[in-house]
Amino acid sequence: MRTARATTLASTVLVTALAASLAAASPAAADPLDSPADDTALAEFHDQELAWAPCTEEVLQGLECADVVVPLDYSDPGGERVTVAISRARAADPEQRRGILLTNPGGPGGHGRSMPLPLDPQTGTGLVGGLRVAEVYDVIGMDPRGTGGSSPRLDCDSEPPPVYPSPTDEEISEATRSAIRYQRACEQAEGDVRPHMTTANTARDMDVIRAALGEEKTNYLGYSYGTYLGAVYGSLFPERLDRSVLDSSVHPDGVWRDVFMMQAPAYSENMDRYTAWVAGYDDVFGFGSTREEVYATFEATAERLREEPLEVAPGVLYDNHLFHMEVGMYSRFQDRWDVVSEILGYIVHDQPLPQPIAAQAGALAEEEYGTATIDLQTAVLCEAEWPERISTYHADAREYREEHPYGSGAYWAVPHPCTFNGLDRPEPPVELEREGYPEALVIAGEFDANTAYEGGPAMADRLDSSLITVAGDGGHGFYLPGGLDCVADAVDAYLVDGARPEDLTCQGLPPAEVDGEIEVEAEDLVALRDRTGPSGLGI
Repeated sequence: MRTARATTLASTVLVTALAASLAAASPAAADPLDSPADDTALAEFHDQELAWAPCTEEVLQGLECADVVVPLDYSDPGGERVTVAISRARAADPEQRRGILLTNPGGPGGHGRSMPLPLDPQTGTGLVGGLRVAEVYDVIGMDPRGTGGSSPRLDCDSEPPPVYPSPTDEEISEATRSAIRYQRACEQAEGDVRPHMTTANTARDMDVIRAALGEEKTNYLGYSYGTYLGAVYGSLFPERLDRSVLDSSVHPDGVWRDVFMMQAPAYSENMDRYTAWVAGYDDVFGFGSTREEVYATFEATAERLREEPLEVAPGVLYDNHLFHMEVGMYSRFQDRWDVVSEILGYIVHDQPLPQPIAAQAGALAEEEYGTATIDLQTAVLCEAEWPERISTYHADAREYREEHPYGSGAYWAVPHPCTFNGLDRPEPPVELEREGYPEALVIAGEFDANTAYEGGPAMADRLDSSLITVAGDGGHGFYLPGGLDCVADAVDAYLVDGARPEDLTCQGLPPAEVDGEIEVEAEDLVALRDRTGPSGLGI
């Protein structure tokens, strides 16, 4: 039997295809092209004619697709070239059209060409098509360089390191060895292109896209990692950015390890909220009547699963690591705590899952998130420096497995592939610039664990922009179809009407209330999977 690897869903099978990430530094190469003064060198890219055609992939039906040719290395625009796959949904109200809206779903490495479509609850694809901005903007989706429909698509041809939220010392060593193997495989398979898969180059690709579309400026909507990408674009090309929304913002400092190390404490905060809530329903779920009792129940369950993993679907084993990860990840969604607890009950009480839920769990476990996306995520995160001393990682991992075993746990604390990066870094990460940056709108959830809340105020301050705080909510991504009216009204007023609000607090979704029997259907697993997003414990 195998243990499922890619992130999936609620308490049946949560299998995460997380990327590892790290990096080592080397001297910067020649200065890349990132300002209007460099337009001459990039003229052939800016002036290219795009061959738009109906998208052929089933999940992209209704959109136009094209490939944009860009330099692999912007310091050598006459050298090797790569393509970036983009999509377009034209403004629904052409008379009110006010330009283009570039989008990014996060990751890094998330496929973005479906972004212009309405959200599809079955596939989890699409997003912006259901929002008011689709009326006035040509919405542009993009598969960032190195992933999705872009070419070349990174493929290390190697299994990524395992996900261990609460690793033993032996598992820490195993993860370390796996990270070394994975990084060496990536370098051998794609060492010539991998160093150029950076946030800065993706931002430069965005500017080529803008120019090729014949636009003087672009507008931007980015989620999670996409907030950092947008901030980098605005720092490199402030005169080319108009309105931008950075939803669920990354912290502008600490790129990248410190940013990810913020996850586990945030998951612990959500776990404290969730265990206190579920303790109030001990007569319903039987996890314990105090927070301490609930934690004890969960730890006893994890130990049982460590010794004897549970087969939740044919060929899919559910062990202590998946349990720790899953409980933590879904502790964020207070409006669905009833559904999460009902499903968890089967695991905690060692009962077989109902057949429809087990079948859906198996189907989701079989979904291929794709190592190509993980390969790109790792490459991008290697753009920054990471600690060199292995002892630093091992000490952090031991601390996190004890203090923060849920959600991401010690995953980002153990050594990761870029710790062992043998490739040169062409340039350091871009310094985010406040001077000249067009005022943006930043959104942050109080209990968001993927991108911890403190990143939002820090990013808003760094860019001298407005901040929307979503109070009492652990969600990740708030400007969504069917989301909070308070957030949607503020974002629409800005992106559509140009009225950027002052700092604003919106009340998040309330905790679930249990009143009678809780009915759980297979579709609930899909919905929880979609709320987690394809990046799992990434951003």
